[in-house]
Amino acid sequence: MTGGYHMSLPRGRYFEAILSSVIEHAKIVNKGMSKLVELVSNIPSGVSAVSTLYNELNSIEEKGDELKKEMIKELKVAYLHPEDRENILRFVLSLDEALGFAKAAGKRILLVLESGVPIQEGIQVLMKEIADKSLEASFKILELFEAINKDPRKALEITHEIEFLEKKIDELRLEAVGKIYLYCSKEVKPECVVIPPIIEDLEGISDVFENIADIYRLFTISR
Repeated sequence: MTGGYHMSLPRGRYFEAILSSVIEHAKIVNKGMSKLVELVSNIPSGVSAVSTLYNELNSIEEKGDELKKEMIKELKVAYLHPEDRENILRFVLSLDEALGFAKAAGKRILLVLESGVPIQEGIQVLMKEIADKSLEASFKILELFEAINKDPRKALEITHEIEFLEKKIDELRLEAVGKIYLYCSKEVKPECVVIPPIIEDLEGISDVFENIADIYRLFTISR
């Protein structure tokens, strides 16, 4: 082990198995973020294209949910230090939450298009930028989990990169909110009500990723 940067668990088969499952879960989340980017990019293509992509995103989320349930069962019987068990559970639930935000954003976008409410081009551009950076952050999350065993110091550095991306995404969220406020101050339309929740769901993904980074940082600092 290297100083205090490793989890307390010995590098045994229980830890390796659980960490392997966490990495697999992170890969599913990454696929979900990629599908979300594709969905947001296809808003101009209309309801049919977005509906197809949403169904694919929903299938990815369901796979993630199945793996989450399996991992929770594993955690109940695995020989783990109590603090490690708690932190791994928090990782699992956070990854599940990130996919939930992606699915919610995709569903809201589909409902908006089905209702015929327009999404301004400028807002679409910002939504795409947020989704792109969320995808980038999901790659960092995957790198984080892969580095926990191999290079825990690198894992700690990656947490700072995740935090940086979250801040950039929050700036994009504020820019989008500003555009909505400006537009809606002149005339209140349905999009003034239905678009903000989409922005919040998209931004919520990076908040969850930052929470994962914080879980790891707090754990290493406490050791």
